[in-house]
Amino acid sequence: MRNHKVPPDAEAALYFLPGQYLFEAFRENGHGLKALSSVQVTRAFRDLQTDTGWIDRRILRYREATDGIAILSFLPAGSRTITVAFPNDRVEALTLPLPTLILLGKGKDYYLWAAGTSKVTRSTRLAVAPLPNIGSGKICFGKNEVPETHPSALTTIWKLIFDAPFNGDHSAGRCQTEDDVRDLLAKLAADKVKKFPTPQLIMSSSTVEDAWESIVERTRYDSRF
Repeated sequence: MRNHKVPPDAEAALYFLPGQYLFEAFRENGHGLKALSSVQVTRAFRDLQTDTGWIDRRILRYREATDGIAILSFLPAGSRTITVAFPNDRVEALTLPLPTLILLGKGKDYYLWAAGTSKVTRSTRLAVAPLPNIGSGKICFGKNEVPETHPSALTTIWKLIFDAPFNGDHSAGRCQTEDDVRDLLAKLAADKVKKFPTPQLIMSSSTVEDAWESIVERTRYDSRF
């Protein structure tokens, strides 16, 4: 066999040889080799199971592939409390209504958009999320540690989105009337508005399915993602 570098955390390896397979187990006192038939290999992979655990009803799509896990989920429109950092080191906790939010995660990359409707489907048009710190849909978490995409991590990600302070990064071009979306957020909180004003959303012609195909499956190119 050709010389090869074994990953430091590897426990075993499977080699594909003409007519058979060779299984190698890495032990502290040496390596163990065992020849396997195609039937044995097939049985081993057939018995392999993947369990996501209990999946939240707000998960729209789940994909597990060799390049990692991808999840599409949403949060219904409603009142949220967020932390916003304003100029002159002023930081405020604001309670205000936000529209339906759509979250796409792949690996440690997360994307956030809004929707003008309460029901989210593959054909739902995406809108710019009316929040700072989001560039071309991709969330900037700063120095915060972000978990790998997994159903069990969704609660942590949503909490991180709302708990981490929103600052002035990417705060322009995120709503219809204000140059800095933070001004809109402060106004909605001060006026105690019950529902996010949909006309403030900047709508896109791209859909939920477009985003999935561009970011996850990479079967299409869209400069907006």
